[in-house]
Amino acid sequence: MRTPGTFYNHATQTEYIALSRVADAVGVPAHVITNAISNGSLPVKEISGCKCVAVKDLFQFQEGAR
Repeated sequence: MRTPGTFYNHATQTEYIALSRVADAVGVPAHVITNAISNGSLPVKEISGCKCVAVKDLFQFQEGAR
């Protein structure tokens, strides 16, 4: 079962989270996520009209921020 704001691509076995939920999911201010997207550190993909970030990319970003 998926929670609201998450998507799963069965073909690539990749989970995505809606951009609007990313900052809360990682516990950082929204401007940190905005900066990461702007500088290319955090790629964004559009799924069903919703801008999303792959959870694996989010974990990599979070590890790099430490």
